[in-house]
Amino acid sequence: MGAQTLDRHLAGRNQKLKAIAALKGQSLKDYVLGRALGDAPALDRMSEDEAFTALTNFLEPRIEQARRGQLSGKSLDEIRREERRRRC
Repeated sequence: MGAQTLDRHLAGRNQKLKAIAALKGQSLKDYVLGRALGDAPALDRMSEDEAFTALTNFLEPRIEQARRGQLSGKSLDEIRREERRRRC
């Protein structure tokens, strides 16, 4: 894929994400973060120390899995397809 084709492809995906976020009444940033960190704790109304503790608790199991070598061999596309199927 050439650079110009890739630029057009990414611009199209960005527009699609913006439209989906707008339909949900969210900013693009909030929509993307919600999708990427859906199981992360809500940080609303938390102090900085509480938010840091929540983040630490959220990341600890993932860090331990990585240390044990429990990493996924799936591609990003495979993960996306599985997640789409799971949500339908």
